[in-house]
Amino acid sequence: MPSNEYRSDIVHPESLSAQDADAWLQFMLSNTALRTSFLSLAFVKACAACFDDVRVCRISKGDRVVAFFPFQFASRLHRSSGIACRVAGELSDYFGLVAERNFHTTPDDLLALCGLNAMPFTHLDDGQAEFGLTGENPEIGHRIDFPHGGEKYWEVRKLSDRKFASDTERRARKLVQELGPVRLTFKQKDWASFLDSLIAAKRAQYARTRVSDALDDPRARALLYRLGETSDPMCQSAVSTLYAGETWIASHFGLVCGTTLHFWFPVYNPAARTFSPGRQLLKAIIEASQDIGLTRIDRGAGDSEAKRDFATSQHHYRRGVWARPNAISAVYRVGLSVRWRLNAQFSRAQTMSID
Repeated sequence: MPSNEYRSDIVHPESLSAQDADAWLQFMLSNTALRTSFLSLAFVKACAACFDDVRVCRISKGDRVVAFFPFQFASRLHRSSGIACRVAGELSDYFGLVAERNFHTTPDDLLALCGLNAMPFTHLDDGQAEFGLTGENPEIGHRIDFPHGGEKYWEVRKLSDRKFASDTERRARKLVQELGPVRLTFKQKDWASFLDSLIAAKRAQYARTRVSDALDDPRARALLYRLGETSDPMCQSAVSTLYAGETWIASHFGLVCGTTLHFWFPVYNPAARTFSPGRQLLKAIIEASQDIGLTRIDRGAGDSEAKRDFATSQHHYRRGVWARPNAISAVYRVGLSVRWRLNAQFSRAQTMSID
């Protein structure tokens, strides 16, 4: 459908009405591909409280709202140039439209409705193709499904990958023998103090492993605390901590959408690495799943062995640049291409220096 069949207005997330919020929720509930905390209105509002220039394009047909498209500007220059990015940037695990099932557009038409010239993106789930939004360079995402509970999950896992299941259970027994009984806490009431410790440990892990610090920006840290205060069923925060006896083993800060836990910021005790603390944390969450109301863990983008070990299904994310045919977007794409090449060269140089 061409964009002239629709009208649009650009608003701050807090300016959306109660009717808008209800429509947003109904779009998510009617489409399983949209049921992710990162596409929820609560997530967008939390981002707007921490980052400048978060906006929502509200798209209507006649007197009916049919879609919402959140985005933000990285700088004043980008805002004046009409160059947007996805809400929360690289912190977000999903990107795209929230719309009714029969809505269809094109990237060019969507940019026109938003008054934008260009938009680079990653984490566009393949489910967005239903709305006409596509990208390039597919990246695998893994999910862990356990609709019948943790016990049934492990029964099936032992049949499909006996070596992995046996090794995980052996390490779990050794953990108990050496440090004491395993105890999982989930959604702590005093979540803020746990989040303090988790952020400090995660940033230490980034430094130790020489990985770019995703929490270096104080706005990113503020976002986690802001999300910790949400109570929206589509975007509830969950701080999980695993202990063996009195020893801290692992922690995780994630978001819960319905019965799906988005596995977002895990961190492990390096002194417990022989027990595979990441495995033990996931194992504990899965085993407690019926008590804590979960049926799925979404691992986000990335195809590592650690993610494949537990996975029961996979999907794909796309990346790319949407750009309207004009001088501004042409100049931006040239600059973006140069930056990507320089980043790739820098990454290769870092890898060589570490080796």
